Amino acid sequence: MNKVTTSTLIIFVLIAGWVFYLTNIKKDDSLTVRYYSISELAIESNDIQKIKVGGYIKPNSIDISEDDQLEVSFFVYQNNDSVKVTYYGIRPDLFKDDAEVVVSGSYSDSIISATELQTKCASRYEGDLKNIEKI
Repeated sequence: MNKVTTSTLIIFVLIAGWVFYLTNIKKDDSLTVRYYSISELAIESNDIQKIKVGGYIKPNSIDISEDDQLEVSFFVYQNNDSVKVTYYGIRPDLFKDDAEVVVSGSYSDSIISATELQTKCASRYEGDLKNIEKI
């Protein structure tokens, strides 16, 4: 075999080995975040370091701390299941009762400690964008 063929073969083997390592051997859970339903969390007995949960803010459950306006707790519900969420940070503009939210954080002692809080845009805005004429 000549040098070009040998070099190409070595590079191919290295790339194939690296891909195999990343996909089969290295299990790095810090790179992935799993979406959970609230009913799945209810039966979970272990603490979970990274989760995402979507749902709606339970009416009359928002409790903003009087001492620190950035500290808030509320309940997120899906169907008949709900879970308490604590969050410290700036809340989105659309944060209110029955708003659709996605929270990211950790789960421990039946409470989600959120590090990220997102609200989904209300569907009432979708119609306005459909009727815009194209330039």
